[in-house]
Amino acid sequence: MFVYGNFFIILQLRIYVIERTIKIKNHHTMAKHPDWALKFRKKGTELRLLNGQYYLYEATSKWNPEKKRSQKVTGKLLGKITEKDGFIESEKARLRRQNVISSLTVKEYGFSFLYEQLLGDYTALLKKHFENDWQSILALAYGRLLYCSPLKNMSFHYSNSYLSEWYGNVNLSPNRLSGFLRTLGIRRESIVRFFREFNYANDCIIFDGTDINSKSSLMYLPKEGKSKRGVYESIIDLMFVFSVGQRLPVYYRINQGNIKDVKSFRLCLEECKIVDAVIILDKGFYSKENIKRIKDEELKFVIPLRRTSSLIDYTKMEQGNKGVFDGYFKFEGRYIWYYSYRTKDHDTLHLYLDEKLRVEEEKDFLERIENGSKGYTMKEFNKKSTRFGTIALLTNAEKTPEKIYVDYKSRGEVEQMIDALKDVVEADVSYMQNEYALEGWMFINYIALHWYYRIYQLLTKHELNRNFSPKDLISFLTEIKRVKINDKWYTAEITKKTATLMKKLELPIT
Repeated sequence: MFVYGNFFIILQLRIYVIERTIKIKNHHTMAKHPDWALKFRKKGTELRLLNGQYYLYEATSKWNPEKKRSQKVTGKLLGKITEKDGFIESEKARLRRQNVISSLTVKEYGFSFLYEQLLGDYTALLKKHFENDWQSILALAYGRLLYCSPLKNMSFHYSNSYLSEWYGNVNLSPNRLSGFLRTLGIRRESIVRFFREFNYANDCIIFDGTDINSKSSLMYLPKEGKSKRGVYESIIDLMFVFSVGQRLPVYYRINQGNIKDVKSFRLCLEECKIVDAVIILDKGFYSKENIKRIKDEELKFVIPLRRTSSLIDYTKMEQGNKGVFDGYFKFEGRYIWYYSYRTKDHDTLHLYLDEKLRVEEEKDFLERIENGSKGYTMKEFNKKSTRFGTIALLTNAEKTPEKIYVDYKSRGEVEQMIDALKDVVEADVSYMQNEYALEGWMFINYIALHWYYRIYQLLTKHELNRNFSPKDLISFLTEIKRVKINDKWYTAEITKKTATLMKKLELPIT
């Protein structure tokens, strides 16, 4: 009896709770909205109370086949209603009403703005040497630097940039571009004149060679050989010249893949027409003929020699006494010892010893002996030990040993440039099927590389190069858009981080 009594009590409580919940729900359902809100509710709209605020929505009905009746469907927000201000239309509803969204245009603006502010001088140079083609060159270089774009996507990228508003539409269809690149490549003379716009006087000029992989079987330039990556593939030789003073690539030349640096140097030097400069070379360029040619042009040079060269006198090095050296200096935290002497050709040879490098080379040689590597023995170690950590620089420049060493070490600049060409612009592989088209394509990449280094100069000038690369800045810039509403252009909002960076660079985009 006790159990049944408790059961009925619990049941009655549950019934009470259910009835109370229904009453409360019905009360809220039947509660009237205030007149100041109801007067804005028209046919096809729905009034909603959300978090104490009234909102007006579009409302329609849709037949529900399962329930056999119409069912309300809440649509887009029209606005909010307040007792003080009445109906306040939402911004999105206003734009829809004015049919603005259908005519909305959005274009990349950040880099386009940077071009006008920093790189605008290229427009004049391109017009000067490529009167009828400068717009196409500009548009293609834009697509290569920002998007590493293939030809088929160039039109899309350019039409979506604000450059197209400033410089007009350009026919960048793939069919037209293949012919355009061939025409551009034929104009090697105009390309060389463009090179010469950048003055070499009283500068250090670095020559260096690299190779690019070719996917063409129709050209004579590609040759099977071992690439700089150590892979046997079809390659084309590419000679680059870099100005240390200007921190810019100033020249390139395409050669057959089996032409060595030492052979291609002659034509490059002749075409460059360099005056009053110190030419920095790698050991692969050394030959008596090349040295004579440099001297005939009344130029200065710095070139390293192979450790086996007969021009190097290791006598003082073999004595093991630093007291016989001419002196030392500090370079990037390392002490560099040296001695110098004249050669029979009246050049100067500086022999340097980097103690840290010597220890590293000794360690590497001994480890190879332990691993049983072919040609590595203690006899060879003793024979070569006095040469570990050394570098011999031959020069005709009247500079201090330290300055000659620093000039040579600037070769790292051109190595970084080649990395940028291959990694940033992604020009390490060519699909061009024609020599002239390849020339034109390489010139486009050369312009893009130029812009890259001009951006690097900007970052360096404002001491931001440690925190941002040119590619970083380009990424920030491409996020800045211009929006066209009702035939009027507006600069879209930019992030705080981007705004701060632009301010530091003194680029008043906002």
